Amino acid sequence: MILLVKGSRGLTEGRWSLPGGFLRFGEGPQEGLLREMREELRVEGRIKSFLDVRAKLGETSRLHWIMLFYRISLSGVLDPDPDEIAEARYFPLQQAATLVSDGLMRQVLLDIS
Repeated sequence: MILLVKGSRGLTEGRWSLPGGFLRFGEGPQEGLLREMREELRVEGRIKSFLDVRAKLGETSRLHWIMLFYRISLSGVLDPDPDEIAEARYFPLQQAATLVSDGLMRQVLLDIS
């Protein structure tokens, strides 16, 4: 099972994606990921392993994205912050790959299945 979130605003509004977010200045990727889990899902996380790094040019945003993917475990009950996350649900990996709107995320999910 893999956790997907549906954004309530911004680039992921109404779209399923892997949880995550942007780094703050001076913040490391692992630290930023765990902060995002606390802020957006109100749970604590523990990084289990590094999965992959990918890059793309945003079709709409015109930003150069560098995405790092980690396998993490979460403790506690998901309590999404409605200002950021409209819904958070676990899906089987293959189903999750069909739901994510981002092609790069989809490929990562297919590669780890």
